[in-house]
Amino acid sequence: MEQDARQASANAQGGASNATRATFDGAIRKAFSSQSTLLGRAEHCSLDPQRLASIGLVVGTQLRVTRDSGQLALYTVSETRQEAVDATIRMALTARQRLGTSEAFDASVDTQVPHPTFSDAEAREHSEFVERLDDNGRQAGLVALAPHGGAIERQTDQQAERVAAILGCDRASVWCCKGFNTGGGAFERWHVTSTDIHEASFPLLNAIVGRGFAQAVSFHGFSEADVLVGGTALGSFKQEIAAALECALTGSGIEVRVARASEEYDGDNPRNIVNRISANGANGVQIEQSLEAREGFWQPIAEAVASVYRQWLPLQTS
Repeated sequence: MEQDARQASANAQGGASNATRATFDGAIRKAFSSQSTLLGRAEHCSLDPQRLASIGLVVGTQLRVTRDSGQLALYTVSETRQEAVDATIRMALTARQRLGTSEAFDASVDTQVPHPTFSDAEAREHSEFVERLDDNGRQAGLVALAPHGGAIERQTDQQAERVAAILGCDRASVWCCKGFNTGGGAFERWHVTSTDIHEASFPLLNAIVGRGFAQAVSFHGFSEADVLVGGTALGSFKQEIAAALECALTGSGIEVRVARASEEYDGDNPRNIVNRISANGANGVQIEQSLEAREGFWQPIAEAVASVYRQWLPLQTS
């Protein structure tokens, strides 16, 4: 069964390399004050609607933007704007600064988001970004996610992989991305906010996003000092996850708590990929973790999460 899961992953990765890819030379220009989805947003850009359609994308998808200096980053097309020159891309100041300048500049634009063929080692060597899926092609119990693995939010991909390994391919799948950047800055280069992740830009995610998993859990890192459990799952279930994490972190001094509604990292936005991928959008759990928690306790945290799902999944799967 594990061999079947690996084969499903390999097949999906092979299909990713056949996806249509488009590139063009773009002109990065300043956003207008009326472009509300861009202002103050480091990961957003706008594009002419005809150009967007011509490259096979829609609003909400991601693309790569690379300056002549070689600096590159992923951006989400959050709106369209009719332009005199349809290769014009508009960004707010904070978005342009991700590429090392506050000024307008020319750049190459690429619809390929994850690299389709690199191994993890090659991605690390070439400061690249890759997508991974381990899935047997049919189970719909649990999917463990780590959209920001590798050096973006360290150890989160290992946690998702650990949960799936413990539960087995008949009860759990894992989807993750891994981004690297020699000398640091992987977060600035490769981070895509969870509410923005569009399956059309991630071929392996696209293969499973509509399955309706009974449960979904995503692992993340943040700059606060504790561990936060959020998502659209029932409060009682999130409390169960939090209790297991408290046991795993006993003696560490790291606080675990369930997110309050509407706080910054509560993870309950319906557009959050962990919620969208769960059945009826109602069973997503997002776990935000401090660097201390991830570096010192990534494995106990993952095993605690797996122990909770082990109790529930037999009731959810055939």
